[in-house]
Amino acid sequence: MLTQEQNDTLCHIGPGTPMGNVMRRYWVPALLSWELAEPDCPPVTIKLLGEELVAFRQTDGHVGVVGARCAHRRAHLFWGRNEENGIRCVYHGWKFDCEGACVDMPSEPEESNFKDKVRILAYPTYEVGGVIWAYMGPPEKKPPAPLFDWAMMPAPNRAMSKVWQQCNWLQAFEGGVDSVHVNFLHGGRPPGQRYDESDARGRANNRSTAIQSEVMPTDYGFVYAAIRDLGDEGDHVRVYHWVMPWTQIRNLGDSPTISGHMWVPMDDENTMVYNWSTVPPGERAERAVRSGMGGRAMAEVDTDGNRPLWFRDAQMKVGAGNEFAVDVDAFNNFRSINNMDNQYSIDRAVQKTQTYTGIPGTNTQDRAVQESMGAIADRTLERLGTTDRQIINARRAFLKAIKTVEDGGDPPGVSDSYYRLRPTTGLVPKGGSWYEVLKAGLFRPEEEDELLVKTAT
Repeated sequence: MLTQEQNDTLCHIGPGTPMGNVMRRYWVPALLSWELAEPDCPPVTIKLLGEELVAFRQTDGHVGVVGARCAHRRAHLFWGRNEENGIRCVYHGWKFDCEGACVDMPSEPEESNFKDKVRILAYPTYEVGGVIWAYMGPPEKKPPAPLFDWAMMPAPNRAMSKVWQQCNWLQAFEGGVDSVHVNFLHGGRPPGQRYDESDARGRANNRSTAIQSEVMPTDYGFVYAAIRDLGDEGDHVRVYHWVMPWTQIRNLGDSPTISGHMWVPMDDENTMVYNWSTVPPGERAERAVRSGMGGRAMAEVDTDGNRPLWFRDAQMKVGAGNEFAVDVDAFNNFRSINNMDNQYSIDRAVQKTQTYTGIPGTNTQDRAVQESMGAIADRTLERLGTTDRQIINARRAFLKAIKTVEDGGDPPGVSDSYYRLRPTTGLVPKGGSWYEVLKAGLFRPEEEDELLVKTAT
């Protein structure tokens, strides 16, 4: 458990807070590229780390992320005119560029130089992997570009989505790095039902739904293994990465699909969860890849503003026989369709006979239990077990990173050491080292480097 002081320290992420200062040392996922589909398109309101911001794509294609309000009378720039390489407040016409400089002030006399003295908050941006990132920390500490392996995949081999989760970022993150919950919340069976014996994890679950959890610290966060006993076959081991502060890199069993999440705080009580999936070069680029949204999403994009097909079909509700439905309303600030108000569409009959929860959709199941903890979970009352090693180690790493930043140092994960990371799954002989057996699969092969650099968008 944590003390109340520790829990408050980790959960509060606004400007000037210890955890907020740590998070501002990284590139922060701000929005999806297709939300600003073309130059001079309508601006978008976003909230990051407790700050209200506006994003817009200039005429030259560069994206600005700036303070939401005009420096003059504090009118909101969402209503602004995005034109000629700047966003213009409609109240009095003051215009600001991506760097926050006031470049035009038509309400003042032409001979005035007042505009040269006026600025608004602005953050540097970087666009890669279908995501627009913002850096919100000290300029002299800006880290290398966020060139994750998944972000460098060709666009047809990559899918990205996001959903608004109504709780603190930490309980969302901790749910993601908790390996054993998948045996219950996601893949569990009603009492008396056996798991699929053709699947290695299913065979392991038929022996025991418990796992052995191991964590190996790294300079970017840690590698963690979920080990399931397969008796004479050996151990079934899944090895994932955590890249500080909010990125998980995982895979889906023997599938070539690699996926993961980024749990990005909007404020202390709301989180934007980014869900990405990739298939490696050489796989069928036109295949559907899992979106983590309670359904499936196509990797291809449509011709209307370069938006993914799941956005075009976002009105579709999750339902039986509709494998391309998604549990998100992209036209309502990415809020989930299945939510607390409709009890996440839980079906008690399905819960009794088919699945452990009766709730449709993997990430919807996550949101249901994580949001049920309250806006900010009270960790002074919890009791952690042996399979919570990832959570324990992550909390220690966060608290250590806070101290490091306060002392003027660099937290883990701000260098480029995470660029080549990939997850892996395999069988490990009894008594063998899972890291030694599987380590070749934990990094992108060098022969793929040139291809990815040429094809990534």
